[in-house]
Amino acid sequence: MIMAFLMEGGYCLADNQTSALLQAFDQSLTIKDANAFFAQLDKEGFTDSKIQMSDTTPVDTLRQQVWYWAAEYYYDQQNYDMAQEMGLKALPLCQEGGNRSVEGDCLNLLSLIFIRQGNFNEAVRYAKLCNELDMKTGHKDNIASSLNTLAGIYMSMRQPKEAEKYVLKGLQYAKEAGNPQRQAVLLGMASEVYHHLEEEDKALDYATQAWQLEKQLGRQDKIAVRQAQRAAALIALKRFDDAKQALQEAIPGLRQSGNRHSLGIACNQMGQLLHNENNDSAAVRYFNEALAIFTDQHDIFNESYSRKGLYMALRATDPALAMEHNDRYNELRDSLYDEKTGELLSKYATEYGYGELQAENAAMQHTQRIYYIIGIAGILLLLALLTFGVWRSRRDRQRIQELIRDISELQKHLAEDVDSKKETASDETQETTETNEADRQFLFRLIEVVNAGLPTGHYGVEDVASEMNMSVQTFRRRLMTVTGESPKAFISAIQMELAAKLLTNSPDMPISQVANRCGYDEATSFNRIFRKAYGMTPTQYREKQ
Repeated sequence: MIMAFLMEGGYCLADNQTSALLQAFDQSLTIKDANAFFAQLDKEGFTDSKIQMSDTTPVDTLRQQVWYWAAEYYYDQQNYDMAQEMGLKALPLCQEGGNRSVEGDCLNLLSLIFIRQGNFNEAVRYAKLCNELDMKTGHKDNIASSLNTLAGIYMSMRQPKEAEKYVLKGLQYAKEAGNPQRQAVLLGMASEVYHHLEEEDKALDYATQAWQLEKQLGRQDKIAVRQAQRAAALIALKRFDDAKQALQEAIPGLRQSGNRHSLGIACNQMGQLLHNENNDSAAVRYFNEALAIFTDQHDIFNESYSRKGLYMALRATDPALAMEHNDRYNELRDSLYDEKTGELLSKYATEYGYGELQAENAAMQHTQRIYYIIGIAGILLLLALLTFGVWRSRRDRQRIQELIRDISELQKHLAEDVDSKKETASDETQETTETNEADRQFLFRLIEVVNAGLPTGHYGVEDVASEMNMSVQTFRRRLMTVTGESPKAFISAIQMELAAKLLTNSPDMPISQVANRCGYDEATSFNRIFRKAYGMTPTQYREKQ
């Protein structure tokens, strides 16, 4: 059903199964075990479509593909040690294959893995190799992306002067590539660079440029991030009233978008501003919201700021609780500088741009390097497949129709829920919406994006994920968690729901025009998908209505 959620512990079970299949492949290096591994990834909804190796696939290609996708999988599962092991095994094979795109993907993935592990020297090395490869290909947008990665790594290493060189170069390439989304990301990164260099006028200027560009693009969640970046510079410039206004606009947007890391930082800043105004009761609410976020994320760097803020805001009204926060603050401060955990200080040093950097680079990764196999193994297998196909067709049709009904129901309530959402966002004291409501708003936004993209053909998984400001993997994972459906199946159901409406409400509209309105260039493809969903042709459906 539409609001189904993964059972607690499901990821661990899936991870064990995936690891066992990967181990079986490593021992055998057979096509059978490779395909079993890819079938498990498909079962978990990790890949958009099933990857299957043919009988003639060379062993080196098998190893390259299995190990690369294993690295992607473990990175997604936040098992960075396994992700590193698989990525390092895949890289030489990617390089030997001569496909620069595949090699670049592997280098970029390894860079991100080492960032997550706090090994920034290795992260820089692989990011530079990726950038060198991009420079050879001359693809300006890719060059801008890898330069942005390098800038983000140096920011995490607390070397903003080094980051400055890369972010300014990246901005130049992004402008030449004509990619406004990447320009906005790099402008935001530049703002952070100059904020850490204590050149706050420049930081404010770049954040304002990014904010204005995001408004032109209509990316509401990014508008909130840019306002938060502006607030950081304004606070440093002691323009506290302007900073407070920027945060008042940013915080509801960050809550709505689910950008919890940036929300936590913004709440810490708002708490400090309110404390400075002697409005400690309001300050405590913001510091507590930030504390809940950072303790959940195990972000001890920013948690220490929340604890310190609560100590200052509670000293007059609840000195005992204030001292508890102060004791914890001192513990965190000491652990941050311990030689074993000191790397965490760098890991969480970047404020708003770090999480965005991850999403930006994940969106660049290619997910369609797939090998197909077509064939059968004898008449008995053919008969078994035909029997299974009839059963699966009926089952799939039932599932699709159920999904279409859910989408139709969501469409009916979309307008009133959007109005309700606006009222909620305007109330600053409103608590974070419950999970189910956030999921509903996510689905509403998804339906809007797909319907808007159908006339132009921009409704593919990558197009939709980009429009929703998510990486493909993040979008897929969120949708699977909320609905249990893959992006491809959900988008197709939206198309079919619209098709049924048009066939019913516009009886004189030609079938070819209905197909075009639903995003299909060819009526034959439209007819095939429609028949799969409804068990009849569009013409038969119209006549029946």
